[in-house]
Amino acid sequence: MTVTRHGPIIFEGDGKRYALRWTALDPTKNNADVSFTINRARNWKEFNTALESFTAPTQNIVYADVDGHIGYHAAGVVPIRKSGDGSVPYEGATDAGEWTSYIPVSKLPTLFDPPSGIIVTANQRIVGTDYPYFLTHSWAQPYRARRIFDLLSEKPKLSTDDFRRIIGDVYTIAGVTFTREAVKLLRPKLTPADEKLKATLDAFEQWDGRVNAESPVAAIAAQMRLAFRSKILAAALGPELIRSFQWSNFDTTLDRVLIEQPASWLPKEFSSYADLLKACYDEAVGTLTKSLGADQTKWTWGDMAKARFPHPLGPAPFIGAQFTIQPFPQNGTGGFIGSTVNVGASVSMRLIADPSDWDKTQQGIALGESGLPKSPHWNDQLADWRAVTPREFPFTSAAVLKAAKETLVLERAK
Repeated sequence: MTVTRHGPIIFEGDGKRYALRWTALDPTKNNADVSFTINRARNWKEFNTALESFTAPTQNIVYADVDGHIGYHAAGVVPIRKSGDGSVPYEGATDAGEWTSYIPVSKLPTLFDPPSGIIVTANQRIVGTDYPYFLTHSWAQPYRARRIFDLLSEKPKLSTDDFRRIIGDVYTIAGVTFTREAVKLLRPKLTPADEKLKATLDAFEQWDGRVNAESPVAAIAAQMRLAFRSKILAAALGPELIRSFQWSNFDTTLDRVLIEQPASWLPKEFSSYADLLKACYDEAVGTLTKSLGADQTKWTWGDMAKARFPHPLGPAPFIGAQFTIQPFPQNGTGGFIGSTVNVGASVSMRLIADPSDWDKTQQGIALGESGLPKSPHWNDQLADWRAVTPREFPFTSAAVLKAAKETLVLERAK
């Protein structure tokens, strides 16, 4: 591997070589002891002191203590550049893209004991346009954060069961926005020949907005919204640029386009947004017919979206099968129709911490603790993961000893 003053060469093409400079590749910016220090912080002050040594990669870190305080800190090493923001490559022969310094830890976004008593972090935008430093253009869709905040605000006090309900929630704000606007635009245009479309619009109106595996509405709504997104972007960018277009939060722009219906965003081949949505419906029906069959009454979200846990050894001959978890119908979505709180197979862990009694904390992971298929702990947590029923996760030494069923001892080879 060739390493330059800007990092290793990661790509070569068209006579050019591209290097990547990343804080995580800088050994002087990686502190292996910081997790130990953070985990032993006894208050907010010690927690923030520990974060002064927190290094790459950046993380959203939340705080809670037994005295009822809560906090948040965006932590990590974030470079300040001489020019630009790093969104596109710089000319490596110049110093235009050089890092001049790093954002001071004290200037990174932080929050402590907000009046609402609620802190939500779901990778959404965390600073306003007046923030003096550049963090990223790539914020996550805001739907999960909005839904989490709404659910946390329903009651003045929340139980463990309430938190289980919240982390398992599959209501889609974006999906409901899309289907309601589709009904408004398409229902006045219905003709006697649009019997199936009318039935779909009726279902949209009755939909509770939840992306459950058994939901037929979620399937057609998601495919229809995907077609709408593709047609809007194809018209705006053209067939070449759309292939490489990536913007995690374009969905909010899509919502605004549908609600405001600006003439400048309407693809030229359509006379109105109603005509555009009718074409999206036809395309969605065609796509789902090919993949799920002609009987629309049997279409479900779970048939369209499967939870998958691919293993690097899955494709390997002879041994691959034992490393394969068979796909199964998924509840929730990570963005097909606007991300839900429960993002399906993207949920790697669920944790409900209880500062009043740490031993009542609940935790669960997607499969199991062992990476060995023949181990009883290979996928023994999968059923609880699917049911959103994390188990008690003891903290104190006494509780750990009482709950322990096996002890694994790792010894240094002699």
